[in-house]
Amino acid sequence: MSSADKSLPSSSGAVLAGEERSVRQEPPSSDKTLELRPQDSVYLKEEKLLAAPPPIALMARDLAAFFRISNAIGDIRDLDLLKRRLLELIGEVVPAERGAIVLAGETPEEPDSVYGWRRGEPGDKSVPIDRSLVRKALRESEAILAQEEPRQGQFRSVLCLPLTAGERVLGAVYLESGREGVRFDEEQLQFLSAISGILGAALENTRNIAWLERENRRLRTGQAIKHEMIGSSPAMQKVYRFIAKVAPSESTVLIRGESGTGKELAARAIHMNSPRAERPFLAINCAALTETLLESELFGHEQGAFTGATRRKRGKLELADGGTLFLDELGDLALGLQAKLLRVLQESEFERVGGTATIRVDIRLIAATNKCLEEAMRAATFREDLYYRLNVVAAVMPPLRERAEDIPLLANHFALKHGGKSNRRILGVSPEAEECMLNYSWPGNVRELENAVERAVVLGAGEFIELDDLPETVIESAPSSRGYPQGYHQAVRQFKRELLLKALRQAGGNFSKASRILGIHPNYLHRLVTGLDLREELGKGS
Repeated sequence: MSSADKSLPSSSGAVLAGEERSVRQEPPSSDKTLELRPQDSVYLKEEKLLAAPPPIALMARDLAAFFRISNAIGDIRDLDLLKRRLLELIGEVVPAERGAIVLAGETPEEPDSVYGWRRGEPGDKSVPIDRSLVRKALRESEAILAQEEPRQGQFRSVLCLPLTAGERVLGAVYLESGREGVRFDEEQLQFLSAISGILGAALENTRNIAWLERENRRLRTGQAIKHEMIGSSPAMQKVYRFIAKVAPSESTVLIRGESGTGKELAARAIHMNSPRAERPFLAINCAALTETLLESELFGHEQGAFTGATRRKRGKLELADGGTLFLDELGDLALGLQAKLLRVLQESEFERVGGTATIRVDIRLIAATNKCLEEAMRAATFREDLYYRLNVVAAVMPPLRERAEDIPLLANHFALKHGGKSNRRILGVSPEAEECMLNYSWPGNVRELENAVERAVVLGAGEFIELDDLPETVIESAPSSRGYPQGYHQAVRQFKRELLLKALRQAGGNFSKASRILGIHPNYLHRLVTGLDLREELGKGS
């Protein structure tokens, strides 16, 4: 970050980094301070200009400077360049030694950043500014001329005027000179006050253009990539930007996240946007197979390698040659297979199970896990060297509870998808059902949401998914304070609360005993207690 972007500190600090830049807190000891309101500007009031015209030569100079500034700043799109040019052009009219463009913060009284200028020196410079004058100009939207009489042989002349766009104060121009014989005057104050609106408009336009360009890049990043994921939340936009950055490379990617967050979809998107897009994408779940079967699935085997190996089989590594191999739930990979996988990553070669011939492959590996690999390393269940080989670039898929704004979009998408599969006319999700979905935490994430919607499509009867169609655990998560129907569902909810409390108190708080009384599984009892918000009430009763 350049010095121009650092915020003004509190009353005891410096404006920006650097020994030269400082803030004077006290108002200048001055015998002459002139404050000019916009309505008092001679240049902006025709009757005042006619009543007291400046000398012809001075007017010609000011008009020339006015047109030169207007023409010079029209095409500047870089904010720092605009600040520097503004100060340089103003310096052609006002004999300032140094100056600054000060941008307003959240409130006009709190400046946000400073761009410093020194005559004859390029770039952002460290300059001293008077905080009290800047605050006054920003707060009262007045141009200020202050002359500080000599103190220990030093004289200071200061001009400070606000930069406005409409009714908004964007910042201020601060000019200062300490040279003997150089005093800013009212004519210079009048001229700068007259052009401050043009300077403010240029500053506002440049800031808006910079924002639009950033927003355009952000949107293009999300839209330019091919993917099958649903969601437009900030969390998903971050995922899209990550995919756009890593897809063109050959780096190994590690995708972390809870079960059901869409890690495989992210892996497919990386492949689809990579130079390998026309080659195979193969996926294998490391937790779904035993170690022996997984080894055969990954590396293949020769005929007779083990009982049942009646013919040679090519493994996923071999079949994915030239493309991408996705290993899901990598944290469940056995240590023996971890060593073999590490060799593939390092040497790009392996042997089939029961074989001796070395097979070379060109693959890109994308791995995913819902486990903490760092803890697995500490427990000696995951190889440290493999972890560092895999963790080249990593991303975390956000859980659904952290992107709740995507739930309606996902729910309607799944409703239409499974409605088509079930030959049912589904128009979407009712407001009541949608509100209930938004209240639920979805521990199973997108996968659980899709299963709930599919169930609702199969069991429902109308054109919309209604509250009654949702799974019981989802309905039970809805607190009465959110305005859910007070009839049937509220009565059922209240009855369940009373039934569970009675059983648990009868069992002395023992969940296993209470579950036997109720005739349900202990795990389901725990879910019901959580869903019905009974933990706190049980604690009070203990």
